Parts: sequence; C-alpha cells; structure tokens
Amino acid sequence: MNTLKYALVSVLWPAMVVSAQSAAVKVYSEPDAAEVYGALFATRSKKPILFLSTTVKPHICSVSEKEAEQIKDPAFREAMSAFRDVNEQVWDLSRVLEGRKTTGEGELDETFKPGVVEGWKQFRQRYAHSLGYFALSAIGFNNAHTVAVVYSEGRCGGLCGAGGFKYLRRTPDGWKRVNTGFPQCDWIS
Repeated sequence: MNTLKYALVSVLWPAMVVSAQSAAVKVYSEPDAAEVYGALFATRSKKPILFLSTTVKPHICSVSEKEAEQIKDPAFREAMSAFRDVNEQVWDLSRVLEGRKTTGEGELDETFKPGVVEGWKQFRQRYAHSLGYFALSAIGFNNAHTVAVVYSEGRCGGLCGAGGFKYLRRTPDGWKRVNTGFPQCDWIS
C-alpha cells in the first residue's frame, strides 16, 4: 500500500506543483489597466514591443508607507497606497496586454541561463523583432480612478535599461502622464 501511495505521489507531485504555481498567479483584470498601459506605450516604433506577461515588483524602487503619506495630493497618496497593496503579489497581464507580444518569465530565465552576454545574443535570435522587453507592475488607482501609479522598466542589453514610477491622470483625451514631484526612483544603466 505504501509503495502505491509513494508511486502516486511521485507521479502526481509535478502536476500538483505546476497547478499550485499557476493558481498563485491570478489574472489581472483592473478595468482601466489596458488604457493606462496603452498610454505609457503610445509610440510609433517600427519594431513591436515585447512585454513580460506577468507583473514585476519594483524591487529597485520602493516607497515606504511613511514616504507615501508625505505625498501632498490626496488622490495620488491614495493611488500610491493602492499601488503598494496590489503589488504584494504577481499578476498575469495576458488579458490587459491582449494583442501585444508577450513572453513569460520562464522563457526569459531560460534565455539568460548561460549568462548576460550569451543571453542577450540568444534573446536577439529568439526575438529578432524586438530591441528588448518591458516589464510592468500592477497599477495603483485612487478610488475614483482619476489618477494612477505604475512602475515600468525596459531592458535592452547587459548595461542597457531604465525604469521608474510613472504617474498618470485621466483627462477628457484619455490617460496622460504627469510630472508630480513625488518619488520617481528613475534609474538607468
């Protein structure tokens, strides 16, 4: 009996692990997210943009609760608080990035397994259409959905990348980036 139990566990274990990992990544379906992401990448680039299909946590850029409380604009203070909460987990962006070229974190991990230099060579072969890729956080909205906070980063080589917070406000013409003086955490390499 024990042998049968161990045999079943050894056969079913990989499927249970994959299932648990898949269940951990929920689909991101925030109503205004596609419009906000679209406003960030309204570009006329000749090459399609490649996106990571799951959210990234802004490890390089973080805003403490104390820093968030110091944001004077109450709408953006509320959005930053929501940003911190929603980014406690990883989200699947497939639905809100529908129609855009995406890649999974596993594919990128496999591509860069041999190291940065060889990884970028493999990336250029695998994704010849793209100069690099973008990774996005989930979006923090205020309750009225009039302002938004998002973190984005672009990677284009070993020492080629940039990222930071983006602040947007809903206008009659759609979502527009605004300069706020709030924590930016812009970085470049």
